[in-house]
Amino acid sequence: MRPVFTDGRPATCWRFVAELPDGELVGELRAHERTPHLAYGGDESVWPREMVLDGVLVAVEHRRLGIGRGLMDALVRRMDEVGIGNVSGIVDGPGANFLAACGFRVEPYRPLAMRLGRPVSAAPGRPPSGR
Repeated sequence: MRPVFTDGRPATCWRFVAELPDGELVGELRAHERTPHLAYGGDESVWPREMVLDGVLVAVEHRRLGIGRGLMDALVRRMDEVGIGNVSGIVDGPGANFLAACGFRVEPYRPLAMRLGRPVSAAPGRPPSGR
């Protein structure tokens, strides 16, 4: 596991990779810093820094070997080094079990994932009612 700092991303975008000894990439974690003062107003120094987990990916043939957990541990160590105390993420399916195993807890007052599905049509106008 190692952080990647030199791939042209802004300093607020974090990337960690897991590689085999031959350099084959088998896992990746991406996260970015969230800037709460932009959403809630006020002085930036009043709001604590926090992270948003963009994703943890591990190659299928290398899952359940602790690689994902190792990537999460690398993220948490780096957060400790720079003084960031919180990370949040949105997940579904087995990803929820993984994050729960890493210590994440459901926050019921946080936003819900919502979707508006619309039929694709070249015809102008509104879609038929009932959808």
